[in-house]
Amino acid sequence: MKYRLQFNHPHEKLISVSLDIQLNTPSVRLHLPMWRPGRYELQNYAKNVADVKVSNQGNGWLEIEKMGTNIWELRAEKKGKVQVSYTYFANVLDAGGSYIDENNIYVNGINVFMYVPELIDSSCELTIDWPDDFTVGGGLPGEGPKYEFENFHQLVDTPFLAGRDLIHHQFEVEGVSTHLWFMGECQPVFRQMEKDIKAYTRAQIALFGEFPVPDYHYLYVILPHHYRHGVEHYNSTVIVMGPGYRLMQPRMYKSWLEISSHELFHTWNVKALRPEDMFPYDYDRENYSKLHYITEGVTTYYGDLMLWKGKNWDLQDWINSINGELKTFYAMGGKDEISLTQASMDSWVNGYKKSGNLNRRVSFYTKGYLVAMLIDFEIRRGSKNQYSLDNVMREMYHQIAKKNRGYNREDFKGLVEKFSGKNFDQFFANYVEGTENLQLALMSLADYMGFDVMMIPPGFYTEYWWGVETHDSSTGTAKIDNIYEHSPGLKAGLTKDDEIIAIEGIKVENNLEELLHYFRRKRTLKVHFFHLNKLKSTKISRWENLEMLIPQFKLKSNPFPEQSANLLIWQAIKIKDWANV
Repeated sequence: MKYRLQFNHPHEKLISVSLDIQLNTPSVRLHLPMWRPGRYELQNYAKNVADVKVSNQGNGWLEIEKMGTNIWELRAEKKGKVQVSYTYFANVLDAGGSYIDENNIYVNGINVFMYVPELIDSSCELTIDWPDDFTVGGGLPGEGPKYEFENFHQLVDTPFLAGRDLIHHQFEVEGVSTHLWFMGECQPVFRQMEKDIKAYTRAQIALFGEFPVPDYHYLYVILPHHYRHGVEHYNSTVIVMGPGYRLMQPRMYKSWLEISSHELFHTWNVKALRPEDMFPYDYDRENYSKLHYITEGVTTYYGDLMLWKGKNWDLQDWINSINGELKTFYAMGGKDEISLTQASMDSWVNGYKKSGNLNRRVSFYTKGYLVAMLIDFEIRRGSKNQYSLDNVMREMYHQIAKKNRGYNREDFKGLVEKFSGKNFDQFFANYVEGTENLQLALMSLADYMGFDVMMIPPGFYTEYWWGVETHDSSTGTAKIDNIYEHSPGLKAGLTKDDEIIAIEGIKVENNLEELLHYFRRKRTLKVHFFHLNKLKSTKISRWENLEMLIPQFKLKSNPFPEQSANLLIWQAIKIKDWANV
């Protein structure tokens, strides 16, 4: 399959695509991917495809017919070379989309390229007609404008940027050529960025023993408004963030560092090391897996942990990371209802959206982080600090990924048991396949590391007192997003999408929390609200529900020596203790 891209219609947001193929049969079916790796939900990219035509090497047009959501069938009278052409509407600026305007080009091949299923493992060629004054950035193999790929999988896993104002910085870390590409208004401080990226990259390479690819490219798309999204690729990542003017401010820079470390860890865990359910990827349908607590949960845990191991962060930074995940997890209505394996399967239904029943939802990123940390703890405790989850991930990479196969539950659980010296049947039954409350296990982990556990209320009175989540509407009312089970808000007759308009007769104008604080001495409040545009009122009594308290870790003022030692060992990367690698 030989592809060509042209960008002659930037104001219409259209990319022109052509595909030359050799017909070995009179008819062939072309497919466009239905989803993209890294986002386990259907995307329907075919909605952006138009103007599909087929020519027979200048001898006329051939018949092509749409056969399904993402399938086209072309028919010829005889075998031979044909060229398929079409346009793709590129107007999505997230980490998995494609976009063009007069100054910028951003392409994710998984959106754009049709393929012949029978040729998916054959080599591919891509020719790109760049505007003359554009700089090109990304992990494309070679100098261009013609690029050779081992197969379709590598082609669609190699996104790229181009533009008149593309910013580039290159350096080496542990022999790996590392590139930073910035598209959009920002003023990156490369001296600081290079120092920080080198630190966590060295830590990650030390953990695995090598880097899977010879070079690595960070493709940063910077927006003028608040945004944060990243996607992993073969030898690169696309990270979309904003606003650009805040990039080097402490809060946003910390977020930038976290997501960059997370995406780099994916180079091993997901791009090289992948569940057998997705090995290889099937782009035509859902690739169900129950193992996203490994693909994303373990990666979320290690993305932050490696910043501590690499000494980008001090201990308090890492504790803050844990506490942030605890806050997020304990705010989830489904935390005691939905298992990690079920959440993994449900990603294809509503795993990324705020739709559906929020009280039956849990994030395999957040709960996966906490369970990965508990597994790490149990291995360390069981092996008397000789081994850790580090050993499991390293051996999975060397013994599974490098042998070109995918892993399953038994591979992961078996290595956890091997390095811990313990049976993990009950652990997996409780915390992975089950919905056992994590709190006792987290308290045991905290004690091991010399942490105190504080129980604090959520940050909002509406959640702690009423069990209600709200947001400020454009008219100033407080619109209800979710109501927890057995909560005072539910018992008082409130429901999702109701609008709270007054507390004790005082109008709500983007100030619900302020009003609740003002009336904090009253245990029961009169509330006026709209339900389906009909005015109603109710009385809500305060909820003194201890289940709404959130555990938070704090370093003990006087930890025992063995607790301090456990922390030091947790931060270390002990290569000499790894076995069978």
